[in-house]
Amino acid sequence: MQNEHLSHMKLTLTTILFSIFSILSSAQFPYTQNSYSSALTNSDIVYGIDTNFAAQPDTLLLDIYKPIGDSNCQKPILILVHGGSWIAGSKNDPNIEFLAEDFAKKGYVVAAINYRLGMHVISNYSMYWACNTSISAPCAYITDSSEIIRAIYRGMQDTKAAVRFMKGRAQVDSTDINNVYLAGESAGGFIVLAAAYLRDEVQKPADCFSLNPSATPDPDLLTCLPDSFSLDRPDLGSIDGDLNVQSGNSKIKGVANFYGGMLDLSLLNNSTDKPAIYQFHQGSDVVVDYQYNRILGRINWECFAPTNVCQPYPNMPFAYGSKSIYNHLVAMGSQSPLYLTEIVSNYNYMNDCFANGHSIDNVTMRSSNLAAFFSGVILSSGNNPPMNCSLISVPEISQKDFSIYPVPARDRISINYSSSIHLEKIIWKDVVGKEIGLEIINGRIAEILSPANAVSGLYFLELHCREGKVTKKIFIGR
Repeated sequence: MQNEHLSHMKLTLTTILFSIFSILSSAQFPYTQNSYSSALTNSDIVYGIDTNFAAQPDTLLLDIYKPIGDSNCQKPILILVHGGSWIAGSKNDPNIEFLAEDFAKKGYVVAAINYRLGMHVISNYSMYWACNTSISAPCAYITDSSEIIRAIYRGMQDTKAAVRFMKGRAQVDSTDINNVYLAGESAGGFIVLAAAYLRDEVQKPADCFSLNPSATPDPDLLTCLPDSFSLDRPDLGSIDGDLNVQSGNSKIKGVANFYGGMLDLSLLNNSTDKPAIYQFHQGSDVVVDYQYNRILGRINWECFAPTNVCQPYPNMPFAYGSKSIYNHLVAMGSQSPLYLTEIVSNYNYMNDCFANGHSIDNVTMRSSNLAAFFSGVILSSGNNPPMNCSLISVPEISQKDFSIYPVPARDRISINYSSSIHLEKIIWKDVVGKEIGLEIINGRIAEILSPANAVSGLYFLELHCREGKVTKKIFIGR
């Protein structure tokens, strides 16, 4: 098994990241360490109601995870979108719950969403004698390829509605509406990439306008539809949908695709917005090929066909997996967005049916890598936890009123400030904004001791005075 670490960043961000790494030494990027405990603060919050594929109302729910003990007033937002072939799955899937908890511990406010599921199915289905629902998904036998395109489109609309919903809660959640990120796995990967890059009405797929009604489903597949359903396929509406439009726009800063893909790579070329892209995929994936292939195509050819065990999935569209997307980004050169692609090259023809790579090989490691990638994007936007909630414009005092030395400091730090300033307390914070020390000041001081638990790196001193508050950077070298 070989890991390919395929990455590219534009020079501007590369320079920023290099500078930050050089400065921080052993210190860590903000939003990369599990600095907080987290809890599911609200579950099953309604973020909208919309019409599903069968013309029935569908109530859309999300769960919100928040870091406990985080005073940052500009937390980034992460929205997670589950997989399940657009017919199954939920916000409670194991990887989704893990990522939600993990990123909340890193300082994000996370929303795990449900979205509209389901597609119209074929009229000539047959469950072969050796087949069963553990190796075949009956509801994935779709009437035509338009059903996949329309399912992605509905999921994209719902994801954009969730983005606007979370932006509308910014004051409640203490979040930064300019740092919203998406992540999805499998079908969710297709959806988040569409939400990130389908930004213009002229890009609306032809299949998402009004189509002829679907064929009458095979009686054995009626369980794939609700009790009451319509076979009509109306126009699906605008690329943004109609939900939560009063809460702002659906623009995002970055997107993560775990073993999903895209149907149309031209979206990457035409977009005026260029959210950063993280991708992970395994070569052994037989559900979504990491290169260019039909969705579920390798299952048909490598798993079902050799033994005739199950009816092949019909009507699936071709899609570009993560490696094909990566190759396209490379070809874009300087016009590409920032991206990081991680490919596990473990493809073995006819040997992947029961060791399927349609999964995250090491969710803890991939979560850490994604957090590090997004952290650089967040920092480059000016979001830095220790500085976010400082009083930037205080008429009575400013950073110029204080000098701190030596630089770098070790155990003892000298502070110079005017006799007209009344310093009352000093709070030490690390680079992720976590409080690591507090000093209450009685009278005037000229020297303080650095916290015993402070290792070499960058820290921030919040100087709380009667006249206001300022934040000073300080380097500890030990």
